[in-house]
Amino acid sequence: MTDFAPSSQLSLTDPFVRSLACAAISPGLRSILAFDTSPAALRQTAQILAQMLAVVAGYPVDSVTLGTLEAEDDLWGILGLGVASEAQPFQWKSGLLSAGQQDSQLRLVVIPDLTKLSLAAARACVVLMGADVAHLERHGQQAHWQPNLCWLAGCASSEVGMVSPHLLDRFALRLSGQVTQTTDRTVEILSWIDRQTSEEETKSESLPIEICDRLRQATQHRVAIADKARARILDYISTLEVYSPRREIALARLAVANARLEGVAEVTVDRVDALVRMMRLIPVAKLIEVLSNPTSDPVTSPSEFPKSTETKPTSTPSLTKQSEPSTVREPIYESDRSELLPPTPLTVPDNPYPVPGNPYPEDEAPVEREAASLRLPPRRFRASAANRGPIIGVEKARTLQDLALVRTILEAAKFQPIRQQTQNGQRRLKLSATDLHCYRRSPVAEQMLMLVLDYTCLRECNWQEELLPYLSWAYVERASVCLIQVGAADPKHELQAERVMAESILVPRINAGMEVGRGKATPLAHGLDLALQTLRHALQHGRSKVQQAVLVVISDGRGNVPLEASRLGRIVPPVGRKGVEDALQVAECIGGLDGVKAVLLNPQPKQYTDLPLKLAEALGASVVAIPPLEAVEVG
Repeated sequence: MTDFAPSSQLSLTDPFVRSLACAAISPGLRSILAFDTSPAALRQTAQILAQMLAVVAGYPVDSVTLGTLEAEDDLWGILGLGVASEAQPFQWKSGLLSAGQQDSQLRLVVIPDLTKLSLAAARACVVLMGADVAHLERHGQQAHWQPNLCWLAGCASSEVGMVSPHLLDRFALRLSGQVTQTTDRTVEILSWIDRQTSEEETKSESLPIEICDRLRQATQHRVAIADKARARILDYISTLEVYSPRREIALARLAVANARLEGVAEVTVDRVDALVRMMRLIPVAKLIEVLSNPTSDPVTSPSEFPKSTETKPTSTPSLTKQSEPSTVREPIYESDRSELLPPTPLTVPDNPYPVPGNPYPEDEAPVEREAASLRLPPRRFRASAANRGPIIGVEKARTLQDLALVRTILEAAKFQPIRQQTQNGQRRLKLSATDLHCYRRSPVAEQMLMLVLDYTCLRECNWQEELLPYLSWAYVERASVCLIQVGAADPKHELQAERVMAESILVPRINAGMEVGRGKATPLAHGLDLALQTLRHALQHGRSKVQQAVLVVISDGRGNVPLEASRLGRIVPPVGRKGVEDALQVAECIGGLDGVKAVLLNPQPKQYTDLPLKLAEALGASVVAIPPLEAVEVG
């Protein structure tokens, strides 16, 4: 990917820079989504956009970054310990998005990766983007203000299916690419090395004077839009199942902003057609024609493409002035009757704007998100997930729970030379409320779906339909998933089962794991042993233990690999019924676990019909019969 050019090399002829300038002068376009850009390129884009906003607003613009760890308190504010006055022990501390309510100064919010945005931040974006007024009622605080925020987010086009469509719909301006590099990278590095003072190192490049003047002039210029131009805008926007007028409004605002930059008085149809090239849009009717007839011969006109010329056996002028020796060329195997070959049409695309440049890839991207992706996950066992998940960092403490002692002591140690001056020579560690830090923990799932799937008994039963309710339960409850593969095709070791862990049922490797074929051996005892170990760890280990697990076993009970053979990796004869007995013994251990709800889906084998019932009895599981394929086809 090309690096960004310095600000001094920026030009409004670059479509990417011109789009940023349009967003700077038009408040309705200040929600920008950049596809397939690196973090470094997004940071440089944020710096350029902040400089443009500063020229329009008349004062420096502060930047705020939202990531994966922001909670409600971080975004909106919280009551904290007061350090300025002893008479008022608590004071309100504004959050990242609620700060600056009084002066309503413009701020830039940067989201490096939209797919990894925290749930609280995603909900806040939906509420604030494009809103005329924001309301806050939290911890006894009541406030309302007019949001003055500019949003810049990055996202990979291949992962856009993971983002909520409501959140994507809030982004008015869609961009692809980055600012064109116009200077030598080696020259830039050498210039950085030659800098002597720290002031020069921290000083950022300013915008070119030409861009600054154009931005100031555009803020004072007013533009009208013709009626035919409004109708032309509708030709470029496709009608979706759920209609939203935001795309038409965004394209109209972009056309007006572009006209303000150019200094024209009216937006015409020709200017709309020229503008959509920057967004890589094509008319809806032409797009439907191209997609419906991908193999049709393109229609070309003489004005668009030159006519093909035929080579005739006539004399041609000499290409050089030097004379060449004359040679006699006799035709060999020349036919008595000449035939003309049929004309071969040139494959020239009828659409000047390629389909992969669609600024709305979410219309065709596969859905990889939950149905209610913006809804808070239900909690059935505890009111809060605090102090539960694995430690992923530290943060400022708001309470005295789950304190990070080492970070707190290190923070207090930095100020001891100042604080101990008033202790009359006593060398004691003095703590302050600002020194307190607590652990930052990732959220954990409260429930788990444990699926033990015996692939050697699935050929003659309709197991997918009977398994669907349990998969739906895991989807609704946002439970973690563990898939135990018994007798799958192409395993790492034929005598052992395999385990696949995932945070949710939407992880692609879970779906791929259930679609593999059947193998030769059936290490059922080893598969149940893996399930036993996983359940014990999830239900009984540490702070992040699961509160409830649903165990679903699909097996006919015919395990032909003993547990010892699976652990050793080789068969030790004689085998006999040892594989079945080991499976029943491990199943009894699983049945003794608390917090496990077991269900056995019986494939109803034609031989040894009692084995699934014995396995269900050992597990303490309820039995659900799977209808055979013959009954399903007849019904």
